[in-house]
Amino acid sequence: DHGDIQDRDDIRDWDIVSVETCLDAALDLIPGHPRKLEMKLEGDDPIYEFDIEAKDGNTYNVECNAEEGMVVEVEREVAANDPAFKKLAKVSEKDAKQTALTFHPGEVIATEYELGFDGSVTYEFDIQTKLGYEVKVDVDAISGDIEEANIELYEIGNEKE
Repeated sequence: DHGDIQDRDDIRDWDIVSVETCLDAALDLIPGHPRKLEMKLEGDDPIYEFDIEAKDGNTYNVECNAEEGMVVEVEREVAANDPAFKKLAKVSEKDAKQTALTFHPGEVIATEYELGFDGSVTYEFDIQTKLGYEVKVDVDAISGDIEEANIELYEIGNEKE
């Protein structure tokens, strides 16, 4: 039941830190150019996720808890054929996508490949669900399990397709 998804108009009333507070924290860790911002809910936690193009040429996804202003996760975006990703991944993209769509039927409109600093490898699928909202589903590329599925509240900026 998705009746409990908070209406977007209510975001203004949430007790959260400013985007700038989280962006400062993100840029302290990964100096570079922020090129996208998403706001999503992970459980009850509002999360800002920045895509930052770093000085080393890589793009990093930096998640910041919007209630605390603290960075909670950093992952590096890689290409589908990235050697490190391919070496670590045990699950094919096809199988991972099938898993994601089983839980959230709809159409995959974007896919990202992510390496965490902790050695995690993740497929991230953006799914336009049949119910009309967009959900981001992370599938662990080692175990094949769904790590998280978060409803995207808004997105500012563009994906590089």
